[in-house]
Amino acid sequence: MNARAETQARMPQLGRDRRSEARRLIDAMEHAKELTEGHFSALGMLITDASLNADEPALTEVKDGLQWLHRNYLDTRSLDGDQREQRGRLLGLIDCAHWALQRLPSGLQLSLQPGGHAARFLAAVARRQGLSNQQLAAELGTDETEISRVGRRLLSAGVVWKRKEWRHNAWDITPRGLQYAESAGLLDEPHEPQESADPVPARSRGADLVDDAPRRPEDLDGPRRTGERGRSQT
Repeated sequence: MNARAETQARMPQLGRDRRSEARRLIDAMEHAKELTEGHFSALGMLITDASLNADEPALTEVKDGLQWLHRNYLDTRSLDGDQREQRGRLLGLIDCAHWALQRLPSGLQLSLQPGGHAARFLAAVARRQGLSNQQLAAELGTDETEISRVGRRLLSAGVVWKRKEWRHNAWDITPRGLQYAESAGLLDEPHEPQESADPVPARSRGADLVDDAPRRPEDLDGPRRTGERGRSQT
């Protein structure tokens, strides 16, 4: 069994057909005499579950269905107090589904350089979840400070989870992280660490996460060593 199949086998397989469940809930709300607490609770749980599992079809079904309900039944001024409250809750769920879609890898437009630390970090935790900072540093050929920096950026993108095991961090891949790693081909074959003649790791060398932020030339060169600074002043 390859790394991708092993990782998929470890991920939860519940709720495989969330899109059909979303359609069923929307249909039930359309034909109900009034919207109940049960309708809103079921949709809230479905949106949360679909977001955590990067289920784009289900989230799209929920968003489109709720927008249709709002447009056809609640987008009017002649509403009583209860109906106005229902409209507000409906609009809140539409916003939740919208932002959940924006947080998916496709919405984030995440782009990792295949040989960079971030891509290799993600591939490593996809193949073996629960790796510590020290283990990742050894596998990627860098130091734990760099692992912490890259981990924070991947964590903010929602593609990895961090948990505590005694005094150490343990890193796991999220469903959306697995989806990105597969679509980007990061699990096809491992990338070997790139050797560098510079013994001091430059944190900003070859930024792993591609963004539009301008970089100064001195940032790309990495921090200068104390010895070099002293020689340049003499």
